[in-house]
Amino acid sequence: MIKRLAALICLMVIGIGLCACATPEAEAEVDFNNVEISGLDSVIVDRETDTLDLLKGVTAEYTFEDGSIKDVTDKIRVVLPAGCTVEGNNATFNECGNFEIIYYLNDSKGNNTVAKRSVKVRNIYNCYFESATLPVLYSALDMATNNYKSILTFTRTDTINVDALGDRFIYVANGAGDRELNEAKRLAVAIAKKDENSYFRLFITAEYNQLEIFTFMQNEIPYNRYEVKLLSDGGYTYNSAFPYREDGSYDLWERNKDIYYGALDKAYKGEFNQQSNGMYNIEYNGNVITSGYTDGPLDKMAIMAAQRENVEMWCGYPETLVSKDKRVQEEIEKAHMPKMAPDEMYATLSDAQKAVFLKIVNFDKDDFDARYFDKEGEYLIITGTNPFTGNLKDSEFAEILKRIIKDYSGYNILYKPHPSALTPDGNSPLTDAVLKKNNIKLLPGRLPMEVISWVYSDVKLGGFDSSLFMAVPQGNTKFFIARNADALSQLSKQLYTDGAFGSAEFYWTI
Repeated sequence: MIKRLAALICLMVIGIGLCACATPEAEAEVDFNNVEISGLDSVIVDRETDTLDLLKGVTAEYTFEDGSIKDVTDKIRVVLPAGCTVEGNNATFNECGNFEIIYYLNDSKGNNTVAKRSVKVRNIYNCYFESATLPVLYSALDMATNNYKSILTFTRTDTINVDALGDRFIYVANGAGDRELNEAKRLAVAIAKKDENSYFRLFITAEYNQLEIFTFMQNEIPYNRYEVKLLSDGGYTYNSAFPYREDGSYDLWERNKDIYYGALDKAYKGEFNQQSNGMYNIEYNGNVITSGYTDGPLDKMAIMAAQRENVEMWCGYPETLVSKDKRVQEEIEKAHMPKMAPDEMYATLSDAQKAVFLKIVNFDKDDFDARYFDKEGEYLIITGTNPFTGNLKDSEFAEILKRIIKDYSGYNILYKPHPSALTPDGNSPLTDAVLKKNNIKLLPGRLPMEVISWVYSDVKLGGFDSSLFMAVPQGNTKFFIARNADALSQLSKQLYTDGAFGSAEFYWTI
């Protein structure tokens, strides 16, 4: 219900002086019954986090009979509803609901003009339902920029330090499975049902875009009460999840589009099936879309989802998601895909926000400075794979390492194992011997390499091809442990061809 004037208790006068060019005679001629106030568009603000500049874009003008105009914006006064905090021209709302702000001008003779602005104040909630390292890091970057109440489930154990999240997190599940995901969805829906002023920002791994269906659509939460961020998980997004690059792929696009919108139509109609394990699914033309952390069959349809009004897809290189098929390309261009390069997102954080982010991802820079980055000169990090030596024999990988170490002898070299790979002790004795002989320290495997590259943005990189190289500063990649460019993944090959990796070299068996 609109709060009426009886509830208005906060009065603020904005602008008390006349323009320097005004004269008493001209001022007297203004009819304050006929001033036009413009720029009072309806706005939506977030409770306690957004500030509304009351005068931004607002003007008040009086038109004389001869057509000349006098700007009387400095005469505007404002009546604010109860529950507002005002600092200068900025208002912060401490209560949710639909409100009116009164703008008026008057003079000593009782002449006045009154106009109203509608303001909707809402509660924001974040829902982070994540898997894979990069989506979790995208989410952590967002967490550092706001203080909204939040719900978090993630499958990548230990990527986030849950003890650093604070009491704004209603629910957190580290190493989540479908049971924890169901609980998170239940809590979000309960909030939506109880708080009519709630609004949700749903962050989900792009390939799991079906989670929107089984969270909000299944529970009849209208799309104007939430927005969806589909987060790229790196290589899968550009390769397996995007099979539309070649000419003639429009038929595949249309088949997948039919499945996606067919599933949405069934969701809107409430045609869900409950499974024996308590999960739900939607069946459409032989395709079964399930409610849990599963790939497919919507894993190739994130761009189609991003064509919808309240959905966008985050990835570092949206410009590479293109098709030689003209009709497919026209469809891709309808999608909301802002370029969200995570290293640039980190760089734009304030110092305070960076500190929050590093605490969330459990990165102690002082400790790293003392243990790993304690020498003068440039650093090079060699990145690993799983298993430790990849598809190479221990002897082959050891010889490759020797050549890299020789070629980059002017650098301080560190080695970053894959999070799932074991250290080479006992398993790869020749590789282990090369690392020890050259005093090459192993960085913690569990800490995402992406974070290290953002914090130490001048550090050079090289190693086995992975989604890592899609999320680090361009120009820092010195080499790949691969036979040649043709052996790289689709996106890495494309970026290499486009010059994103400069003159990166290749190391392989001789």
